[in-house]
Amino acid sequence: MNYKKYVYKIEQNMITIEQFIRRYHFEDKDKELLLATGRFLSEINEVEAWIGYGKDQVTCIATLGERYDRLLDVVMESQHLLMAYSLECFAMEFLSKTYERMNETVFEETDKWIGEYHFIGDEEMIKEIVCGKNLEEDSSDLSVNWEKGMLRPLKSVIFTAEYRDKREESGCHDCEKCDNLTCTFRQIITKNVRKPREVNVDAKSAVYSYGISRIFSGRKQG
Repeated sequence: MNYKKYVYKIEQNMITIEQFIRRYHFEDKDKELLLATGRFLSEINEVEAWIGYGKDQVTCIATLGERYDRLLDVVMESQHLLMAYSLECFAMEFLSKTYERMNETVFEETDKWIGEYHFIGDEEMIKEIVCGKNLEEDSSDLSVNWEKGMLRPLKSVIFTAEYRDKREESGCHDCEKCDNLTCTFRQIITKNVRKPREVNVDAKSAVYSYGISRIFSGRKQG
């Protein structure tokens, strides 16, 4: 499989702060903090990605890099939980935007879109990819590793996806077809055909996403 490396810059204006606040259950009073945090992160961070082009599908690898992990460690040590949680949420947003950018890249390279994402959970398959067994020379600088049962850097993902002929069949457009209005990763879209039901979220008792769970339960150290 032939892998190619890409570097993506995720700009702050690609993330709508009002949607961000609703999606991750922040309060409106946190808006200025979140705007400043998003601006800082978008200025210092780039996403490295590798796309392996197969006959019927692509294999995609993306990482926010070690610097993002180190920054989160510093914030965690400061005991600023709100800031730490915002970094976790921005990481998920940056990776989500990266999926869209990779989808566009695949179309530019192959004239095909990528379909539903299949995130790899098999340890041996992950090792086979990140240890270089399936990488060509142009991806010898892959900076994602498998260490002690997890990907490093921590903000890294690996997934496969089949090719699709139509953009609306791609994985990036699942939100537009989904009726689950309470999904935290949903793109907030106004639909004229139906009135979205009102959802009241109690921020004190809400079950938060993976990011906030890790903050309150402690991070696994390598």
